[in-house]
Amino acid sequence: MKTKYIKIPTLAFALIVILLLATSFYSGLSWAKSGGISSSKNPISTNSFAVKKSQKPELKFFVMSFCPYGNQIEDVLRPVYDLLKDKADFTPQYIFEKIDNLDTYCKSRSGDPAQCALYVQNSYFKTEAECKTAITQNLNSCKDESAYIKSDNGVMYASLHGRQEANQDIREICAWNQNEDKTQWWDFIASVNKNCTAQNADSCWEEQAKSAGLDSTKITECFNNDGIKLIEEHFAVTEENKVSASPTVLINGSIFPPEAAYTSDGKGTLKIDNKVATQDKYRTPNVVKAAVCAAFNRDPSVCKTTLNELSGTAPSAGGCN
Repeated sequence: MKTKYIKIPTLAFALIVILLLATSFYSGLSWAKSGGISSSKNPISTNSFAVKKSQKPELKFFVMSFCPYGNQIEDVLRPVYDLLKDKADFTPQYIFEKIDNLDTYCKSRSGDPAQCALYVQNSYFKTEAECKTAITQNLNSCKDESAYIKSDNGVMYASLHGRQEANQDIREICAWNQNEDKTQWWDFIASVNKNCTAQNADSCWEEQAKSAGLDSTKITECFNNDGIKLIEEHFAVTEENKVSASPTVLINGSIFPPEAAYTSDGKGTLKIDNKVATQDKYRTPNVVKAAVCAAFNRDPSVCKTTLNELSGTAPSAGGCN
């Protein structure tokens, strides 16, 4: 089955942003301890990260190629991967939507004209006429089949930020499968995250692949020949794990950080073995490293290494859903 390569316009209607993008934000506390995680005796009201132990822990990270929070977690994971290398398995999983009936799919996502009075009341639109026009435009755009990757049997696949993101998701899977040494893949996505967007990925990615030392011709061949199969494989994994948000991190099958570790006031804490991390540091290299190291039957000596913090503030706990 071939994956068709078609550029589409960006869907930029306000309504779809209101209805589709569920992003959570949490404030954080300042933190001055080494690596964002400290020893603590009997911490009060602290959740614990309960994880199965194994000889070689597995970290799966679910992302979309242009979700900013997914890109942030990739930046966080890179130094952890560089430290642990083949001592643990790091595997990216990409989030796709599978569409069996386009009419039903689009009606469920384009807004209800009967609710326009409510939308106006909540200041999403100035007038009901404006609301109905936006819904009609959104519905028509949604039904444009060029907005999706389509299999030979008529099933369509989408990614949240548009067709070019779906294309890039496949290319990044192909790049991951190209070499046993994943260093070039990490270099590739870092370059894409920095230099490309969901609006220009189709013309931008190849230069980034070449600069990372990857074979762009093989990526294109993989895209054309195996695209649908790869989407189905990743879709099956996200369904099996009931994942919809980018980023989602699973360590030996346990979500990290667990949802219960977050509080609306930003004062959540999480106990990892005999250490405690604060909510504002959950998505930082040293805290993720501690979580992976907690999953070893016997953690390797490199787990004692303190990683450099990323420049700027720690990533917030937001996501794309």
